[in-house]
Amino acid sequence: MAVQLEIITTEDLSAFVDGQSDTDLTEAVEELSEQDDRCSEIISAFMMQTTLLRQSLDPILEEPVPERLIDLVRAHKVPNEV
Repeated sequence: MAVQLEIITTEDLSAFVDGQSDTDLTEAVEELSEQDDRCSEIISAFMMQTTLLRQSLDPILEEPVPERLIDLVRAHKVPNEV
C-alpha cells in the first residue's frame, strides 16, 4: 500500500521527474498522476522541459575547456592544509 502524502508540492513533482524522489514519494506521485489530470500535465511539462534543456545544453559538455581557464587553474596555488 502506497504511503499517501497530504500535500505533493511542485518541488516533489520536479524531484520525481529528475529521479530524485524516494520510494514513498514516487509511489504517491504515480498514484496521484493516475487520478489527477493536472498532476499528469505538470509531470509531462517537466519532462518536456528536461528534454529540451538536455538537447540545448548537452552539446556544451563536449566543447573543449578554453586554454585560458586551464592556465588559471594551473596557476592557482592551493594553501597548505593544517
